[in-house]
Amino acid sequence: MNNPFLTADLRLTEAGSTQVDPLWSHIATYFPYYRMYYVTSGSARMFLFEETLELLPHRLYFIPAFSITGAECDASMTHHWVHFRLDVTTASYLTIYKTCHCISAQEGDEALFRKMCRHYNDSHNGNNVPDMLACVSLAKYFFSRFLPHDSISTQAANFLPVLEYIDAHLASKISNAELSKIMCLNETYFSNVFTKQFGISPKQYTLQKRIAAAASMLLETEKTIKEIAFALGYENEMYFNRIFRKFTGSPPGEYRKSFRNR
Repeated sequence: MNNPFLTADLRLTEAGSTQVDPLWSHIATYFPYYRMYYVTSGSARMFLFEETLELLPHRLYFIPAFSITGAECDASMTHHWVHFRLDVTTASYLTIYKTCHCISAQEGDEALFRKMCRHYNDSHNGNNVPDMLACVSLAKYFFSRFLPHDSISTQAANFLPVLEYIDAHLASKISNAELSKIMCLNETYFSNVFTKQFGISPKQYTLQKRIAAAASMLLETEKTIKEIAFALGYENEMYFNRIFRKFTGSPPGEYRKSFRNR
């Protein structure tokens, strides 16, 4: 199997340096992009679905998209940061190939992180090709540092076609029967193995992917909420609104407005 990380499509969306304070907790939303941080001073905490990150100086952090449940900053924290998107295949691979979220910084990392942010801002949102290429190259270098060195298990790798199928059919009704056929497994056995591998059922995983796709469409397109709901297979807009709010804490309209007003 070819390693998709070798051809990962990493697209930066924002970069900068920021000092945050106790009001920083307002960022604790269903954030649609991947993040990397270099903390220079102060401290804070970020709560993910599966762990709490203590954000401390001279450390690098990788925060997956749609993983934040909360954040706290008692005093202040200064950090350099980049936000980025990954292609569907790489994002699916990250689901089964677990990264670490915190590593110690090496000598020269802060200068390189600053350089990456500067290249992004000099690129004028990607219009200056040399600066953007330099920025993406540095982002891929830092991203590579969070990848584990051990190889992925065969059982985990076998789920990749299933994850790719789900991503390609979010607008359709997806049954366990369909997914189990991809792996040539009994439907009940497939559901049990999937749940053991990912910690959630196939149905819940598919629901999470639909809401994540909806969040991205809300921020990156001008489609109406009704159009987004229908594009993802929801025939009832009110039901879509209720499910979206359950996952993100905000109805779709407020979610779109809160990000666009930042």
